[in-house]
Amino acid sequence: MTVIPTPTQKLAQKFNTLQLLRGGWYTTWGVSLLLLITSIQGVHSQRDALKTVGKDAAPSVLMAQRLKDAFGDMDANLANELLLKSGANGQALKDFDESRKKIAERLVLAAKNITYPGEETIIQDLQLKSSAYLLKSQEARDAYKRGDAVSMLSIYRDAANLMDTEIIPQAEKLSQVNSDELDKKYAEQKFQNGGISFLITIVGLAQIALLVLIQIFLYQRMRRILNLPLLGATAIAIIFLGYTINAFTGATTNLKIAKEDAFNSLHALRQMRSLSYQANADESRYLLDKLNSKKHQQLFNKKISRIMTIPANQSIDTILINTSKGGKTPGITGLLATELNNITFDGEGQSAIDTFKAFNQYLAIDKQIRQLYDSGKIAEAIALCVGQNKGESNWAFDNYRNIQNHLIDVNQREFDGNIKTGNDRLENFELIATTALISIAILTLLGLRPRLMEYL
Repeated sequence: MTVIPTPTQKLAQKFNTLQLLRGGWYTTWGVSLLLLITSIQGVHSQRDALKTVGKDAAPSVLMAQRLKDAFGDMDANLANELLLKSGANGQALKDFDESRKKIAERLVLAAKNITYPGEETIIQDLQLKSSAYLLKSQEARDAYKRGDAVSMLSIYRDAANLMDTEIIPQAEKLSQVNSDELDKKYAEQKFQNGGISFLITIVGLAQIALLVLIQIFLYQRMRRILNLPLLGATAIAIIFLGYTINAFTGATTNLKIAKEDAFNSLHALRQMRSLSYQANADESRYLLDKLNSKKHQQLFNKKISRIMTIPANQSIDTILINTSKGGKTPGITGLLATELNNITFDGEGQSAIDTFKAFNQYLAIDKQIRQLYDSGKIAEAIALCVGQNKGESNWAFDNYRNIQNHLIDVNQREFDGNIKTGNDRLENFELIATTALISIAILTLLGLRPRLMEYL
């Protein structure tokens, strides 16, 4: 009968017992060191990705969009102010000043989070251009107070052109700089995560297997049934590997939810918000600048189509029914469609539906404004445009904006929560890893030392 030797017996045929014991000791320490380096590097990379997405890039992307909000709102309020008679434009003037303050505050916040090349230059340029716009707005007001409608309109056109061709594009450029860095870092980390997880798992399993093989060898060669230090080292190795995989993959999941589910929706919603403010300004320009009313209507329609375009074969009611049932919205394009097709969190679906309804209510009133204007009822069109009462344009816009805030808040909470949870999973990892692997190394030495001493 042929006896097939076990792996430990094969090794024993090539090396003596002392060599095998020392080899097991040194190899265990080497694998422990490799696992320590691999796991710490993987966690450091994951933590860096969480920082880039959660602290550096994403907040700057969203802040740049909020800057566009304030710029668009400021321009709309200036147009509203110039549309109304002196003494009747106090609300528009107050709202203009609020937007101006928001711009100043948001530029400061953006400057405090400068991280990537080019951001500082863009922010400086925005400060200079916004100051130039404010000078133009005051010149337009002065001409308005003098009763010089021709000069007022000419100066306002210059201010509007500055806003459209320089200020808004620069704010978008600031957003894009950070968006590019965010996408780049996330793509790199997503590519690395699979390899890092695989490597940690393989090295960790190799460490456990090595400790088990040493104990088998001691049993077969030295009839040592139980080696408590090695048993303790094996238990720590198993627990540490489970902890590491859980922490790393858990943080990976949190990063994915924060980026793909929460931030992608946040970005689309913030872009939608800034375009809405700019479209609202186009609505007021349409009434103020009669010579270029068709141009302003085309610009309004262009922005609305970027927010949402509904195919001719679908109705708003059908979209609402599909969305309420958790279905997708095929054929619909635009930023609102991006959000409707990315419903993920509790409460998000209903908030998206409410936002959609409020947006359509605003568009319905805008249609009434243009119908009044086309029929020669200019005063009624202006009153409907600047009105704050229920059923009027500014009321509808504020209602839409407030409802959309709930939708933004849902995604912002999930974004912040997942970034925090991801970082919490990795907290003190370096200390835990070092302690665990040093303990394994010491217990391995304590387990093998008595056997080694037998040969010295």
